Amino acid sequence: MQYIIYGVNRVTKDFLYMFDQLDILYLTDDCPAAESIWGYEVKKLEDALREHIYDKIIVCDFDKKQKIVQLQEKGLRYDLDYIYEEDFFEELDDIVIPHDRQVLIWGTGNMSRFLLSQKLGFTISGFIDLYKTKDMFMEKQVFLPEEITEWKKYYVIVAVNDAGEIIDTLSQYRLIKGEDYMSYQELLSLPSYMLRKTIFDQSYYDLECNTMLNHLEIFGKGNTRCCCTTFVAQNLDNIFDKNRDEVWHSPLHKVMGLSTVNKTFSFCDKNMCPLFVAKKAGDCRLKGQDTSAYQKITEFPETLSLGHDSSCNLSCITCREKVHFAKGKELETVNRVTDEIIRNYLPYVKFLILAGNGEVFASPAYRNIYEAGECNPQYIRLLSNGTLFTPENWKHFAEGKKAKIMLTVSVDAATEETYRRIRRGNFAALKRNMNFASELRKSGELCYFRMNFVVQKENYKEMIPFVEWGQELGVDEVFFTKILNWGTYTPEEFAEVSMMEEDGITPKPELKKVCEHPVMQSDIVDMGTIQFAHKIDEIHEVENYYMWELEKRGGKIFI
Repeated sequence: MQYIIYGVNRVTKDFLYMFDQLDILYLTDDCPAAESIWGYEVKKLEDALREHIYDKIIVCDFDKKQKIVQLQEKGLRYDLDYIYEEDFFEELDDIVIPHDRQVLIWGTGNMSRFLLSQKLGFTISGFIDLYKTKDMFMEKQVFLPEEITEWKKYYVIVAVNDAGEIIDTLSQYRLIKGEDYMSYQELLSLPSYMLRKTIFDQSYYDLECNTMLNHLEIFGKGNTRCCCTTFVAQNLDNIFDKNRDEVWHSPLHKVMGLSTVNKTFSFCDKNMCPLFVAKKAGDCRLKGQDTSAYQKITEFPETLSLGHDSSCNLSCITCREKVHFAKGKELETVNRVTDEIIRNYLPYVKFLILAGNGEVFASPAYRNIYEAGECNPQYIRLLSNGTLFTPENWKHFAEGKKAKIMLTVSVDAATEETYRRIRRGNFAALKRNMNFASELRKSGELCYFRMNFVVQKENYKEMIPFVEWGQELGVDEVFFTKILNWGTYTPEEFAEVSMMEEDGITPKPELKKVCEHPVMQSDIVDMGTIQFAHKIDEIHEVENYYMWELEKRGGKIFI
């Protein structure tokens, strides 16, 4: 089928990026500002309608009311003569809600309220509740399960976290997952839903960040993301559910990539990512027409960050209760992920990051990766707790490696007492290893050396001596970040250990005082996610976040 698009705007550009296989003859508008844009001819609507060499018109815009009136005044009818860009969105989904069914949400809590506030692309007909206490919720009828006599008339969205009892009930009614119902998590991860969030987002940030186009993180059980897990909450597909090309070139990844090239950054946590410090969103409709083409996703993930094995020789209080090494079924899964990485991902990687979870020198899985014949990246970044960064382990790791090697060590303390309390490790051994790392940096065997410090109540008073220690060692950077709750603390406990106010952004007065100390103004200091004291980087183009953050103070590393 051949189409023309009515509308020359950012929605149109986004649509063309996502649906580049459609046969689009040309673009049209009421008063075109140019004869061509984005590689397409542009015609006046009147001329396009008179020629009528198309099958259907696709209407694209944030607000289509005026365009619809224009078409209807000319006798054109929806579905027969014209359709909307949204009518194509479901083509991206693996799970599709049948159009001939009404949609019911199971649950009458906060998630159900949230779903009703979203642009879902369908209408909610009512709610189901196992323990119905009211007949109406959000002006919709509430049903008991036994009150529904024809289940196949409905499609169910389960909007409850602990859904075991609900799933059992749905099974008793012979309903099939995907075909008859899905969870709210699955709904909110559908490419069609994600696309609505970014294509109709009118925000605009003066920033070019291509990280999502070239970066892949593989973490526990084979799950993946296309940026730092701290900055982006949305997973891509699992490496066991789809092959490499299906993961990397999936509709979901394409939508995530779109959210960066259209500069909405709809799925980025702007309170965490340092790139957004002091950057405020503008309105894309007030910006001039962008005639340049969107950058596309690379053929393969060129930057690969691994964190699929939590095995570690320490038991830091922010992470776990005791030392943990994968065994049994967990170890089997770790090994399966490792084998898949070595076979299908490692050969194409230019920049390898080891490891976002666990300890790189304690994990047999990570050792298998960096010893593999397929491990030939140009650059390697080691993320370590430093306690095993000995001359022996370094020699074994670096032997035969031609890559530029960077080291980042998580320390979180400047004294033995605090280190033993927070990271539960041997501080004397760590100091010896840091002296060794310092020698490697001075000799050039390491091209970058950084020490990390997670700020919390236990250690914030040691931030100043930590910087001084870094200066003595000659590190490229001392990086501070606020503590996050990875499920280790209750909300009340976390409020006590965090040095940020309730908003998660404003430092408590004690921390603010430390941040204002002259030593904290050193060139090697990066306040990371503590935005109050973060040095604003006047940066507008970032090819990959991890490369950018290393070169800020480490100089030109990636050539």
